[in-house]
Amino acid sequence: MAIMLGIIGGGNMGSAIVRGAIEAGVLSPQTIMVADLEASRRDAAAALGCRTTADATDVIGAEQIMLAVKPQGFARVAADLGPMDRPTVVISIMAGLESRAIRDALGPSVRVIRVMPNTPCQVAEGMTVIASGDGARPGDEALAVRIFDALGRTVVLDEKHMHAVTGLSGSGPAYVFLLAEAMERAASTAGLDDATASLLVRQTIRGAAALLSDSDRGPADLRAAVTSPGGTTEAAIGVMTERDLPGIVVDAIEAARERGAELARG
Repeated sequence: MAIMLGIIGGGNMGSAIVRGAIEAGVLSPQTIMVADLEASRRDAAAALGCRTTADATDVIGAEQIMLAVKPQGFARVAADLGPMDRPTVVISIMAGLESRAIRDALGPSVRVIRVMPNTPCQVAEGMTVIASGDGARPGDEALAVRIFDALGRTVVLDEKHMHAVTGLSGSGPAYVFLLAEAMERAASTAGLDDATASLLVRQTIRGAAALLSDSDRGPADLRAAVTSPGGTTEAAIGVMTERDLPGIVVDAIEAARERGAELARG
């Protein structure tokens, strides 16, 4: 059976993509090959029914190839794969690396689709942005859209937006996790035990996210609905506003966007 998707990199995101594609019926396991140097990652993919290899060159010939490695590891992968002389759609989930640089390294026959997923893809609640890149033709993005639709929500945008997307939704889960850490620390300071604090924080964030997702109202309206004049929430929001938490978040996302641009420049 022909390999429809060769994935280079079987880490957390690579394995989530494989599981999601199989569970949604987008691909059968026999049509997926996972290339990774770590035996444990190959074993995990093999347990799903996928073909595996330690040699990235074995995926050459697959209908499409997905690069699920860190940007810093791309040079080694490119040295193994390129230059490729067969027209191939290459799906990159590497942050920062622009499609032109990927195509320059792999050869002019390559047609690049860039994808920016985030870690909630591991629980089928991801937010993924997909962009047609250098050399791509209409329809080249179809398989990527089908795969990541199975892992949450997808949006197709122009590649010029990918640095901003990386700083917002790509890195965004870490901002929420940092907030959760701070809330748990505050709960401990207030005298709550760790188990209770964890439950309260996790369910509060889960519920707020669900309300925001399901409501027609924007975040400002939902915040105002909780913030009674002279109440406890107003006291808390007042501290956050005084210390410019909104400005800090804007600056943080801008820093992430700029770091993505730096990675693109090498």
